[in-house]
Amino acid sequence: MATEAVKATSHTFDVALQWDKISQSGVIRTGNRMPVLFAAPPEFNGTDTVWSPEHLLVASISSCYLTTFNYFAQLLRVELKDIRVRGEVEIEKVSGGGFWAKAYRIYPEIEFPNTPDPHVIDNLLSKAKRYCIVSNSVKGEVIVEPQIRYN
Repeated sequence: MATEAVKATSHTFDVALQWDKISQSGVIRTGNRMPVLFAAPPEFNGTDTVWSPEHLLVASISSCYLTTFNYFAQLLRVELKDIRVRGEVEIEKVSGGGFWAKAYRIYPEIEFPNTPDPHVIDNLLSKAKRYCIVSNSVKGEVIVEPQIRYN
């Protein structure tokens, strides 16, 4: 784990997008990362065959929550057997026009190989929500409904 990078006080992340007017879809690129195809969703006259901005938004919050939870689990030396996160975003029309993301629901399913102390689990859940950069950057309410299993 690169703890020096985490200690930095500022980070910049960049992306480049290119739109193809024939396919009515675009591609997101940055560095050596795999490109991501995107388009408007069917609800906004788009397609369901590539990622929509709305799906990328909830995927960003869900993946940020997962990686933040995992970071603190490693830092606190709490062993995880499995972690999965499902997420959804509620988009609502605003009076006067436009839409906004009213609420994000995150459903982490976390399995531990043993039974950690309940305060350890509460601490991890709290830290993951509090330190998730993406969920701290949105206006809508972020609701986390975890399922915890022990094996």
